Amino acid sequence: MRNLRAYKYIIVGGGLAGGSAAGAIRQVDTAGPLILVTQEPWKPYQRPPLSKTYLQGKAGRDKVFFRDPEFYRENEIQIPTGVRATSLEPDEHVVSLDDGRLLSYEKLLLATGGYPWRPPIPGNDLARVFTLRTIEDSEAIRAAAGPGKRALVLGGSFIGSEVAASLAELGTEVTVAFQESRILELLAPPELSEAIHALYDKHGVRLVPGTAVQSLEGDRAVRTAQLDGGESLQVDLVVMGTGIRLNTGLAREAGLEMAGDDSVVVDERLCTSDPDIYAAGDIASWPDPTFGRLRVEHWDVAKNQGQRAGRNMAGEEEPYTTLPYFFSDIFDFSFEVWGNLSSWKRTVQRGDLNEGSFAFYYFDDKGRLTGVLAADRPDEERKPMQTLVRQRPAYDQVAEGLRSEGTDLRDLI
Repeated sequence: MRNLRAYKYIIVGGGLAGGSAAGAIRQVDTAGPLILVTQEPWKPYQRPPLSKTYLQGKAGRDKVFFRDPEFYRENEIQIPTGVRATSLEPDEHVVSLDDGRLLSYEKLLLATGGYPWRPPIPGNDLARVFTLRTIEDSEAIRAAAGPGKRALVLGGSFIGSEVAASLAELGTEVTVAFQESRILELLAPPELSEAIHALYDKHGVRLVPGTAVQSLEGDRAVRTAQLDGGESLQVDLVVMGTGIRLNTGLAREAGLEMAGDDSVVVDERLCTSDPDIYAAGDIASWPDPTFGRLRVEHWDVAKNQGQRAGRNMAGEEEPYTTLPYFFSDIFDFSFEVWGNLSSWKRTVQRGDLNEGSFAFYYFDDKGRLTGVLAADRPDEERKPMQTLVRQRPAYDQVAEGLRSEGTDLRDLI
């Protein structure tokens, strides 16, 4: 007979989804034994500050952790840190930890997130070649950066674009190399990309589009980056902002239904193919009521899915219906996005790019509204924006009204 420690709820993963789920469970069930297992040495924290204010040294760790440690004690939430779940046995309702403990559960949440991908570039294991996912990563990058230092950032998506701006704020000489023709190309229409390129240029950041790194060279620590166009860059640090791979090994080995991108398939309640196992955050592929099946790697989705999964684990049976949302900050330019911008064909602009208050409305190949990107728009437009995205009107129905700032968005609903 195995020596099992019995819990009503087990959460695997100490990011925003896992931490949010723990709090949500306690809103419904104040007493059921609850444990959150994380392989990091910290209580649950949120990652957006790691590429922004925390990396810049403008915010302390207290701004990274989203709950006071007292909360976990007061709510009897056990959080063993630095411990990894090594196996999951759904039939037995047992989780094995790498410290030898065996835990049994009634309900389990997988909120295991992902890990940074290092492209297979020669020299990617040299010292001062960084990825960014953890508090330690952010602190190490900050320590290596600063005035007189030269940084190469790989990748022109969210992490790369934000890290480049933060490094420049620290006084670092920054070059950004990415394979697309424009930074944030998958998200931004050409006119917005042009404005963002000008913003980087204003802050002394050099962008090198359409470029890959052939090799990184140095004696123990990186000193040189060879670009595929033949250019050789002298560098003091390299940051790889090239995406993540999903931590779904536990789910796969447990026989849960998986999607083609190695994510975990969940239903509208965020329940997996096993009725006692839930998934939330980066790893979850869910049936969004507006756009169909989605998987989103952003802060707001992790928070809201964690909350909904936690409440459902504790006895509620509510669907997850929150409209996908995310935000980004690049220097003094901040923007928000609602909807699904993974596949769009045309946009309609409202407002003035030069004045800094604008919105782009995105339409897919069928001419239906699929999302909106907004910067410094009036507060009264926020709710109508979201309603329009949910309704997904046709381009011909709303394009003229969206362009005209004299048109009240509520009249288009």
